[in-house]
Amino acid sequence: EARGLPHIGPGALIAIASSVRPTAPSGPFASMASCDVGVFTSCMCLIASLCTMLLGIMFVVLRLEDMDVHFKHCEFLEEDCNYYWRGVFSFRPSVFFDVWTPLFLGVLGISVHVQSLRFCAFFDWFLPHNYFQYAVFMLVTCLFANIGYCGKLGVILGIYTAVCFVMCVVARLSKKGDIKQVQTKY
Repeated sequence: EARGLPHIGPGALIAIASSVRPTAPSGPFASMASCDVGVFTSCMCLIASLCTMLLGIMFVVLRLEDMDVHFKHCEFLEEDCNYYWRGVFSFRPSVFFDVWTPLFLGVLGISVHVQSLRFCAFFDWFLPHNYFQYAVFMLVTCLFANIGYCGKLGVILGIYTAVCFVMCVVARLSKKGDIKQVQTKY
């Protein structure tokens, strides 16, 4: 007995410890305690893809903002009268990929969770099916569709998408296989 406290032997401590049963969380934080890292990661990535699509729309709008279609000052057959229009609407790979990459990758990323956006079987070739592929997709989105577009907004979105990349790696390391689908109405 030290300082008036009774001596408790190791057998009594084991008996006390085995009688304590952990309880499931209750109250308003119960659902947070049972949150699956795969579902959380999928929600983050869906938000990143929605924002990337919006970034792509804003980029195209900004490119079109000061553009005029010339008609009055053009000849009937003049080859470069509306040259700047072809700077947005062109199938030249250097123009097409530069202008439309954020919008395309945003729609592709959203279609991971929204089935109705899968316009054709072509989408299934590019869609990630596990969290390793989703990590690669988020890294490509960050580097090629976020950071170089719309100034600081693109950089901030690129940082968020990089966090999504890390979360996909965490989900994969947590033994999560296939991507957890975010339940959407569509």
